[in-house]
Amino acid sequence: MTRRAELDWSLQTRQHWMDALRGAAVLLVALWHAFEIPDVAMPTGVEWVFNFLAVYRVPMLMFLSGLLLDHSLRKPTTVYVGGKLRRIAWPLVVWSAILLLVGWPADAANPWFWVGDGAHLWYLGVLLACYAIGLLTRWVPPILIFGAGFLAMELVRTEIAFVNNMLWFGLYFFAGAALSRWLGPWLRTRWFMAAGLLVIASAWAAYSATVNGYVPIAHWRPLVLSLLGVLGVVWFAARLPRLRWVEWVGERSIVFYVAHVPLIVLAARLTVGVVPSPLVFAFVIAVMLCGCILLGRFLNGSALFVFPVVRVGRPRAPLSDERVPAGDR
Repeated sequence: MTRRAELDWSLQTRQHWMDALRGAAVLLVALWHAFEIPDVAMPTGVEWVFNFLAVYRVPMLMFLSGLLLDHSLRKPTTVYVGGKLRRIAWPLVVWSAILLLVGWPADAANPWFWVGDGAHLWYLGVLLACYAIGLLTRWVPPILIFGAGFLAMELVRTEIAFVNNMLWFGLYFFAGAALSRWLGPWLRTRWFMAAGLLVIASAWAAYSATVNGYVPIAHWRPLVLSLLGVLGVVWFAARLPRLRWVEWVGERSIVFYVAHVPLIVLAARLTVGVVPSPLVFAFVIAVMLCGCILLGRFLNGSALFVFPVVRVGRPRAPLSDERVPAGDR
């Protein structure tokens, strides 16, 4: 098989580069929060780098999930819906409760909190909403849903953070769903096209990090520029050698995503005001990474991350598509 043939877009075999990209994006989110959450001044250079990477970080996570939507929808509706409730809605509720237990400042009586508003778990709430709307793509082309969301992003003005996140980051999900049918030809294009997209998107990222800081702008121009960068990263990621540990993180992305903030909060309480700032960041990062690795190693698939199902009778043979990362089932 030639290298060109290997780059065909198909889920008949596992796309390891997708695991690696998901793992890298989740780690970048976790590291950003490790510097942001402790009540310590973030080094200016570090802040600029993470603001620059905001063009790629969460947009990449949403785009990758959208790429797998068509594959997920091949299942019966009950299996599709049940999987999303077990693997997205359940950890959203569980880890929202854990956030309250570790002292995250939130109003438990506010229903928006339970869909992730005001904390990092907003991502799961938006992802769940995208999968719900994604059912429509069985009858409506995803590009039309993307177009409707694009217009809503430009026209709707609200103070509800969840709605704003949906109208911004949800578009990356449906862009991925729409582009999944053309990803194979894109992966077989010439390198300079992908490099050009990365240069354009990175120039925007540098400008935005310098002028805007970290403020996602609900406007067509940054959306398009960010999508160009995501496509460029995807092209190069499909050609990288295997990054097995990063792939391992990507396969357990739900664990790293939901658990990292509570671990950061606990570690920061032990060190802020006690040790110098560089040691605070070092300790927080070490606790966060070690804690997530241990949870991913020993508790991945437990009731902390997946709603437990009691099976009666003979165990069911695993389906071939159960190799898809848990967050996209």
